[in-house]
Amino acid sequence: MAEDKNNKTILIIEDDPLNMRLTVDLLELNGFNTLSCQDGASALETLKNTIPDLILLDINMPKMNGFEVYEKIREDKRLDQVEVIALSGSVMKEDEERIRAAGFNDFMPKPIDLKGLIRKIRGYLFI
Repeated sequence: MAEDKNNKTILIIEDDPLNMRLTVDLLELNGFNTLSCQDGASALETLKNTIPDLILLDINMPKMNGFEVYEKIREDKRLDQVEVIALSGSVMKEDEERIRAAGFNDFMPKPIDLKGLIRKIRGYLFI
């Protein structure tokens, strides 16, 4: 059963349709509002008009990877307080270190631990 809406909005930037559907469904079942973008360019366009409470950002995307998108997000001072969690199928220690060194607030390896993701999001959003 879905929990009450908490009015928190999460932007999901993910190029894989199956991963996107799973993440959207999970978040909405847990009471979150979601916005979804399948590439970095559409995400940056969405962010011109919307400031989400948190962003889930896939690292390995074509055209513009997650590091490039993250850099653009951090250039926008309106988004300074928005937490960004990197999602990646690359789970080597060096990959995680590179993600953390880039300044992401956190990292979740794929396949995503669904309960862990919800716990992590609730912690960042203080709910």
